[in-house]
Amino acid sequence: MSASILYLQVEPSLITDVNRIFEGYEYLALVSTVDRAKGIIKLRATPDTMPEVKEIVEHLPVFVQVLTDFKEV
Repeated sequence: MSASILYLQVEPSLITDVNRIFEGYEYLALVSTVDRAKGIIKLRATPDTMPEVKEIVEHLPVFVQVLTDFKEV
């Protein structure tokens, strides 16, 4: 099963908060920091759990921008 990746941008000071939220969901997605200064993170999930991950992202208690065209260097 291949991984699905979702890139997000959040306030840099909130990266840890987003990570802890996903820890609370039993690591439904793994959170990795791509660019701490810009607040860019990626969520890695399986294709079958990605719909749940997207739903959680939509309801996070912080402002999150989904980066649909982001390409990691």
